[in-house]
Amino acid sequence: MKNIVRLMIKSICVMLPMIVIYAYTWMNPMGFMDGETPHYLWNKEKVNSPEDWYYDTIILGDSMANAAYMPEILSDTVINLSLGGMTPVENYYVLQDWLTTHSAPKVCYISFQDAHLLMEDCFWTRTMYSHRFRPEQNLEMVRLAKIFHEPTIITDSYKSDFISYELRLPNKYIAAIMNSGFNQRYEENLETQRKDELHRGRYIAREAEGFEGGKKGVLEEFYLNPLFEDYYRRLIGLCVENNIQVRIVKLPHSDNISFTDEYKAQVYEFYENLKKDFPGITVDWIVAYDRQCFIDANHLNSYGALRFSSEIKKLYPKDFGSEPLSPSQAEAIDDSMLHVKKGEQLAEWILGRDYTLFLHNGSQVYSISGLNNRKGEREVCQLENGLTVWMEPSNAWEWEEPVIGDLNIVAVDNYNKKIVFQKAFWQENESYVLIE
Repeated sequence: MKNIVRLMIKSICVMLPMIVIYAYTWMNPMGFMDGETPHYLWNKEKVNSPEDWYYDTIILGDSMANAAYMPEILSDTVINLSLGGMTPVENYYVLQDWLTTHSAPKVCYISFQDAHLLMEDCFWTRTMYSHRFRPEQNLEMVRLAKIFHEPTIITDSYKSDFISYELRLPNKYIAAIMNSGFNQRYEENLETQRKDELHRGRYIAREAEGFEGGKKGVLEEFYLNPLFEDYYRRLIGLCVENNIQVRIVKLPHSDNISFTDEYKAQVYEFYENLKKDFPGITVDWIVAYDRQCFIDANHLNSYGALRFSSEIKKLYPKDFGSEPLSPSQAEAIDDSMLHVKKGEQLAEWILGRDYTLFLHNGSQVYSISGLNNRKGEREVCQLENGLTVWMEPSNAWEWEEPVIGDLNIVAVDNYNKKIVFQKAFWQENESYVLIE
């Protein structure tokens, strides 16, 4: 009897660590998961939670779409539901779930990088890893991938991988747990999701620097994976069934990427066929932007996203309306402006918006109003470090602090009545570069 008890105790001792780890993977994914998992989980919660607020425009697509569309610039009723690595396969289920818990939007913008119409490179490492979708949805993806013989999903180990992820077995998560330490990523992941909420889904390149450029690339052939074409058409069809206007936008690449005539012809043929089958959709191809708008050859940085979103808003003004900027939109813009590293770009962030910039060039103080409506008014802005800037009725400006750069700027958010930042810049050639 004693031997049996000892054996049981030893067995429990051996199994206990595995049981603890197994329970941990189920109970606290935010404590150890890294990469894009917090964004996937925010997206899952947002899509599946009913809300009183009505979003009349949604964005679907992959990382390029996530980086490009800025809800804070477009409208207070826009949400960006795209995720890095997603193909038309996953986006179909995002929309399906959204329509279950929310009223149908009026408009859906869809944008994919060509690579995500060719192959699935994140199904196992992001979609399954994060448990973004329900088991029955995952099973349907695998079932259709098998029908279409899609090798990036139907791998040699797809059955065991599917079971391991669905049951959250430690073999799939032990490396992340060991690398993270016990619960050390929890606060960081919560802050990540707070920013996701602030920017209403946009998370890629929020704080990214400019793209210096690389080797020139030429895209020679456009190819659409049969599985992805099937889901692409399902996605559009689901929109049509729910009276949602579909706008497909081919997003800009950096100016070191070009396309052959053959490539363009293949792209046009595919989208013209879509327009024949779904007559109500629109298709737009935005031309290349210069490299300062990108973090790499494909993804726009925040400055590029500002430019693109402003362009889309002008192209389809009825989709976004002309309502004044809301305080929450301004908060998101404030967050983006905090990371601006070129002084001359700030004017574009405030253009048409109720912001004020105070500028000191070493000898004089100037102001720039985003709405050009601050002339003759008294402005008093007190910073924590004692800096005060104001305008007297005679338009004389004062700056009560030693100037340390070639250009010093204070940005004021008039929606939330607060100072966004004070920054100093050195002049380099024709640019003003942030002093860090």
